[in-house]
Amino acid sequence: MKRYRINIRLSGGDEVKSTVMARNQADAIKRLEQTPEFARFVGQNEIVNMDVEPIPIEPVDNERFAVTTIDNKPGWYMVADLDNMFKIEWKKGRYNETQRVLPIGEGKPLDAQQAATAMREIADYLIDNFKELI
Repeated sequence: MKRYRINIRLSGGDEVKSTVMARNQADAIKRLEQTPEFARFVGQNEIVNMDVEPIPIEPVDNERFAVTTIDNKPGWYMVADLDNMFKIEWKKGRYNETQRVLPIGEGKPLDAQQAATAMREIADYLIDNFKELI
């Protein structure tokens, strides 16, 4: 499946900005329109303009992430995302149950979509390279 960025301008002046995974552009639009949140947000407004663009698939940079143990917490690991300036700590074998997201230094301002994408990319990286730890 591919990822698509959809930007919709409504007659009331509001905008919808979304990222959708789908087989093609038509499927991406259909998947977005079928969500209850989209229907509630649009309400009685009409769609004035819709831009759909594919998001290029970029390989995850192996220099972007660093995985280490946590010295004062036996059995705990940390992955740092050096591009987005945050880290995730978790206990070996319990990634979903114990993960804790923390900024590195001052961190970097991310919107909700950027943060969700970064979290997914970290998980993909860990699955591909450190499956035994998660």
